[in-house]
Amino acid sequence: MGFLDTGSTVFYGTGVTNIKVSGKMRFVNNETIDIKLEEKKTSPKEEIIRFKKAIEITAKETRALAKRARETLGEGEGQIFEIHAMLLEDEDFNDTVIGEIEKGKSCEKAVEISAKKYASVLRSLNDEYLSARASDIEDICKSIITTLSAKNEKNDDSNEPYILVARDLTPSETVKLDKSKILGFVTFEGSPSSHTAILARAMSIPALVGVGEISGAYDGNIALLDGEKGTLVVSPSNDELLEFEKKKAYENKIATEHERYLRSIMNRPAVTKRGHKVLIYANVGSGEEIEPALLNGAEGLGLLRSEFLYLSRSSYPSEDELFSAYYEIATKMQGKRAIIRTLDIGADKQIPYFKLDKEENPALGYRGVRICLDRVDVFKTQIRAILRASAYGNISIMIPMISTLNELERCKYIINECKNELKEKGVRFDEKIELGIMIETPASALISDELAKEVDFFSVGTNDLTQYTLAIDRQNAKVTSICEENKEAVFKLIKMSADAIHQKGGWIGVCGEMAADLSLTQHFVDMGIDELSVAVPYLLGVREKVCACK
Repeated sequence: MGFLDTGSTVFYGTGVTNIKVSGKMRFVNNETIDIKLEEKKTSPKEEIIRFKKAIEITAKETRALAKRARETLGEGEGQIFEIHAMLLEDEDFNDTVIGEIEKGKSCEKAVEISAKKYASVLRSLNDEYLSARASDIEDICKSIITTLSAKNEKNDDSNEPYILVARDLTPSETVKLDKSKILGFVTFEGSPSSHTAILARAMSIPALVGVGEISGAYDGNIALLDGEKGTLVVSPSNDELLEFEKKKAYENKIATEHERYLRSIMNRPAVTKRGHKVLIYANVGSGEEIEPALLNGAEGLGLLRSEFLYLSRSSYPSEDELFSAYYEIATKMQGKRAIIRTLDIGADKQIPYFKLDKEENPALGYRGVRICLDRVDVFKTQIRAILRASAYGNISIMIPMISTLNELERCKYIINECKNELKEKGVRFDEKIELGIMIETPASALISDELAKEVDFFSVGTNDLTQYTLAIDRQNAKVTSICEENKEAVFKLIKMSADAIHQKGGWIGVCGEMAADLSLTQHFVDMGIDELSVAVPYLLGVREKVCACK
């Protein structure tokens, strides 16, 4: 904190979004609900029943929140709350709470103790990423206690939009913010890698985190929040306010003009100056995201994450349920290609009813196609549903996590079995349906010349390919800089794959986070990439960038 000659006070933090906003500050006390946590309400047996019921209700509400986040923000943001829902069903956590109840603690107190224990362990590891996950644990436990206390959240009765100031915000509190009333938010704690920060970016909410303690005496004061500079100027002078508003108006004008230009080229083919055409596709997590994708110029779906149909329920979906969802997708796309990635669970996407064993290193373990080739009945149910939907639109199948030729051959054998089963029943499907695989392991890139003989297309999942090539955890803040410094190794694998599939007459796309990185677009064009698939908010910007490439 420092003091300006004008009498204003400036606080420094980390900007989450590069947006300027000004308005009155409103301090909110969002600490844990004030209830008598020490009070034991009933017998341990009855308290355990209360706890299990609260878990059930909270998980249901959290999955509803995940659905809302997916539909309004995107699959990645929705996944945050799916992970929360899974943590609610974590046996270790539940056993810890039940153990505290059996010691004589009330249900609420047992949850609070367990939350503090888990969060304390994560924070003690001195790792920015794991510290941010501690906030998620606290968010989940706060939701459980809210359910147990049967207290509803207070309604926001403010008539004037304001800058919210709080010690910290949980992901669920963030996604519930009313953007018509919240100009932006400032938190004393928090980090730019937290789920709260990720959601703020997705929601385009001006935010500043980690500013340190701010006195509640400033409640109601005018403040200038500058996400780009990472500053909060409290009680600015008239000159400071006028200068800030002038800059904000100019930046808004530029942004509006740019948005107008992007809209004007929305339906223009993305062709480079040398004539190389690149298809601009969307990554989506459910059918609800298709309309926004098409309204932003998506020429197809490069990645439809099919696991949303499994994550949002407590039992396996039937073939007819899957078919119904895929039929809706096929018809909504109106002839445009929709690539459905087959079930990709495991690692950070755990589904309780699959009853997968816990693993020491799940990212390198039992996931994706490895599960599908073991659970053939589950795999075939999905494949038959996709094939049936292909009769009503331009559907393609894409297999994730292929590492060996044998895996691909086994997948093709199963797909052919499904085709024969449908033929015997007289069920229509597209006999020429495209089959592709994801290139997301170094092994698949290194044998891409062999794999290319068996499929119609490749799609590069740069997130996992980077992680596996560089031997890093891409969510660990301490090693993310390695990704920035060593992209060359990943590029070589992508180029190798592109050359291999082109030689066999197929095509290649990129659907990981790198596809939306405009600093890399020229690299992809130079490699001969045929398609870039990105989240809906990035579609227009990527199209503009491709058109500007050589």
